[in-house]
Amino acid sequence: MSSNQVNTAQAVTCCTMKELYDVVRTRPFNQPFTLYYQNGRTDSGLNSEEDLRASLRNHGNPFLQESVDVVVT
Repeated sequence: MSSNQVNTAQAVTCCTMKELYDVVRTRPFNQPFTLYYQNGRTDSGLNSEEDLRASLRNHGNPFLQESVDVVVT
């Protein structure tokens, strides 16, 4: 991910599902989050684990074969 897409101090790169779920589950209550995929695509305004799973499926990465960056907005 390039630094012009996201402030890297706020981004967390997740390589495993456990890391990804930990970030989503420990974010402040009702805070949306954004996923940045390695191919440059972005999904923003996600609010739940269901949104997370749908995003991963929609981007062809349902089992986190490629790492993603997560930013809690």
